[in-house]
Parts: sequence; structure tokens; C-alpha cells
Amino acid sequence: MRDQLFDRDYQAGREALNEGLDQLFGRIADAVRLTFAAIHRVEWSAPWKQDSKQDCAGIA
Repeated sequence: MRDQLFDRDYQAGREALNEGLDQLFGRIADAVRLTFAAIHRVEWSAPWKQDSKQDCAGIA
């Protein structure tokens, strides 16, 4: 009887637990993606190219 009650409670809460874990891992994945995107932008941006276009436009 006790095992049946435990199993019923476990099965009832399992869906909510899985949804919570799914949201948690999704947020972690988004944070990691944003972090790597920022690192990529810093590492591969060429600020001298951007400044030279603005400087040339002002001169011409």
C-alpha cells in the first residue's frame, strides 16, 4: 500500500519535475550561447575597419 502511494505521488510530480529541468537546462544553454556569442564578437570584431569607414566618409 505504501509503495503504491509513493508511486502515485512520484508519477504525479514527475511531469512537473521534467518540465522544470527542461526549463533549467534551456536557460543554461541560452546563457552559454550568449556568452560564447559575446566572446566571438570581441575576439573577431575588427574595430579598425569600422573606424576607418567612418573616418573616410568624413574626409570625402
